[in-house]
Amino acid sequence: MSDKLSEQKCPACGAPLRFDPISGKSVCDFCGSSFDIADEGEIGEGGSRKDQALSEELPIYNCESCGAEIITEAVSASVQCPYCGNNIVLTEKIEGGLRPDGLIPFRFDKSQLPDEVRKFYKNKWLLPRRFFSESSLEDVTGVYVPFWLFDEQLSGRLNYDCWKDRSYRDGDYDVTEHKHYDVVRDVSMSFENVPANASVRLDDKLMESVEPFDYSGLKPFGMSYLSGFCAERFDKGADEVKTRAEQRMESTAYSVSDDRARSGYTGCRRESGKLGAKGDKSRYMLLPVYTFGVKWKDKRYDFAMNGQTGKVVGELPPYGGKAALLWLAAFAVTFGVSFLLGWLISGEARFGLPLIIAGIVSLIFTLIVASNMRTVRSASSAGNYLVGDSVKVVKIADRFTRTTEDRTLNPEKNARG
Repeated sequence: MSDKLSEQKCPACGAPLRFDPISGKSVCDFCGSSFDIADEGEIGEGGSRKDQALSEELPIYNCESCGAEIITEAVSASVQCPYCGNNIVLTEKIEGGLRPDGLIPFRFDKSQLPDEVRKFYKNKWLLPRRFFSESSLEDVTGVYVPFWLFDEQLSGRLNYDCWKDRSYRDGDYDVTEHKHYDVVRDVSMSFENVPANASVRLDDKLMESVEPFDYSGLKPFGMSYLSGFCAERFDKGADEVKTRAEQRMESTAYSVSDDRARSGYTGCRRESGKLGAKGDKSRYMLLPVYTFGVKWKDKRYDFAMNGQTGKVVGELPPYGGKAALLWLAAFAVTFGVSFLLGWLISGEARFGLPLIIAGIVSLIFTLIVASNMRTVRSASSAGNYLVGDSVKVVKIADRFTRTTEDRTLNPEKNARG
């Protein structure tokens, strides 16, 4: 079956070609020649894929260790699995199942990855001492990861209870009046290219964290782009991952609708209604990701880098102790400044208010710094994929329903007893 492999050879010397992300060309490391890559057809339209077979067979290597099926250009008998490191064995299963609708080529070369990782570390203040100098990268692999991209339109009618507040004094009481309105809106919006990881071996959170990709860089699928990289064939079908993408779209759609309905009101609460999906379409794409580990003190932390944008994400060592020290330092500085300003203004040494200010400010500061350490998280929205001019929130009704009020005894009256 090996005669069916589509190897890329240099027309000048016959040596193997590889895809160079920096130049975007096929290059020969033996004679130095480079060649433009011609688009092989057009980007696929997606849709129903059940009966859509390959127009040409793709070489599939089977990893007997973890079960991965890897699409790759073959220039030697030995290929390493990007997921478990095992040497992949060429089997007789040289069939592709479904041809990808397209791919985004790598734009970053493997040699650029250490610099991008250093940039990632730069503002991570809570990293352990010597982590930057003593940690090392291992198992760096450029992988075209299989994704399903979903297009969908969400629409429906939503009902809200909205209110406008007015505050005034009534004798010894402070009164807040709430005028309630029954607000009805017809909502419609579209999303394009919402990605969902189609590989069971790559963590969904890690893959969602390297988003977004720039889809203006999509190319028709061509084996030339795979030279020097690996590409796993999907093992999760569109129906298996569609729910994850739909949850992200729904979250964004409801958030946008709620914000639009709240306009002109003090507050708003969605009471009923549902957005339904229609016109859904899926496409099978390969997107460029470098997967690698960072080893420190005999422990490995999983990382990934977006091979198109250079965005780096990864799990980092625990930082609880360093966060506590940061809080103490911030508390001491904030308390000192607050106490000094209070003393200069009032001429008295007061501790209560400076302590409160220092506690709040130092806590907020520490939480902001700590949140910067968390770069791997599940995606909960699809805002990057919302088609801006598709958003329509049409006013159907704004009907006054009732008035409620909150009364509290005025603090001055309460103090007088």
